[in-house]
Amino acid sequence: MRPMPAVVCATDLSEGSNKAIPLAAYIAQKYHSKLVVAHIIDLPAVTPYGETMVDPQELRARVEQSAKAMVSDILAHLEDLDWELQISIGYPAKEIQQIVQDVGAGLLVAATHIRSGIERLLLGSVSRKLMFTLTVPFLMVPGSQPTERSALHAVESLMIACDFSEDSEAAIEWGLDFARAFEVPLTLATVIEQGQLDQILTIDPQKEHAVANRLVDDLTRKLQSKIPEDLQSEAKVVILAGHPHEELNKHAILNHIDLIVMGVHGRGFIENIMVGSTTDRLVRLGQFPVLAVHP
Repeated sequence: MRPMPAVVCATDLSEGSNKAIPLAAYIAQKYHSKLVVAHIIDLPAVTPYGETMVDPQELRARVEQSAKAMVSDILAHLEDLDWELQISIGYPAKEIQQIVQDVGAGLLVAATHIRSGIERLLLGSVSRKLMFTLTVPFLMVPGSQPTERSALHAVESLMIACDFSEDSEAAIEWGLDFARAFEVPLTLATVIEQGQLDQILTIDPQKEHAVANRLVDDLTRKLQSKIPEDLQSEAKVVILAGHPHEELNKHAILNHIDLIVMGVHGRGFIENIMVGSTTDRLVRLGQFPVLAVHP
């Protein structure tokens, strides 16, 4: 396993946001890391219209006391876990990145709050900003998942999504490392996208099946070559077809996958806002924790 001195879990202390803490603690234990629970007091909320309504330090002390009690209650059953609480005041995305850097964290974990409509399109969420700017992997936990499911924080199976890009190479490395750390079976999956399907369907009908079979065989060999020998007995490869985020989500549901690992494509600003990456779309479905990995 790769060394991971610390795991940062960001929370706004709401019920949905706190659902990320048990999974972050589970990972920290597996990697023998320190868990740093970070809460950011949002700067605009503290200083509306440029006028300080509350003494920030007084507010910080008050929040720290209640936050520590809340987190202690969540982690009470983990007596051997090394953890600390950090409270910061400022803009959440910026402050979280600073804490990750300061503690030398190898991973950020946080719950996602999915917005809808024009608000999400124009503003995005803190999680979405972090997904495209962090230099460490970012594990996003659905804040809308049932409380009883978030309590079952153990990872018993994981799936790595691969499109053979530089992004997915980094994701494969992390997925393999997680599979070793959690000692769980792993699925390596790729998706034949709609454009490739359309090309196959325009071929002479007598050759369609032969071309499709060759493509599947070739992708299967490429995926199998990514699996190291020590994990081959507990690993399988899957070839899906359709829209990547939909097919990955569907396969994860049907096969009881607990965690999806995938790369983050570095699209341009406008394309990110208007379209979003496969990772972004999968996160927005809110079905599974997704580990987003930059190359």
